[in-house]
Amino acid sequence: MTTLLDWMASAWSHSHPERAAHSIIEWALVGVAACTTAYAFYKAVRHTVHPGETCTNHVKWRILDEEELRD
Repeated sequence: MTTLLDWMASAWSHSHPERAAHSIIEWALVGVAACTTAYAFYKAVRHTVHPGETCTNHVKWRILDEEELRD
């Protein structure tokens, strides 16, 4: 077990240099990922709060139909 812990500590300490220089491509990828995540959360919240489906024969209306609840 000690060998595994030593290996993990060695891998952890060598993978994080003191001053890592990041290229513009890496920053661009981080920016694109952040924008994509923010957009996904926006769409999830928007469609949860206001789904926009008004058709009365949509499947969501089945739970509101009292005749089906009685059967």
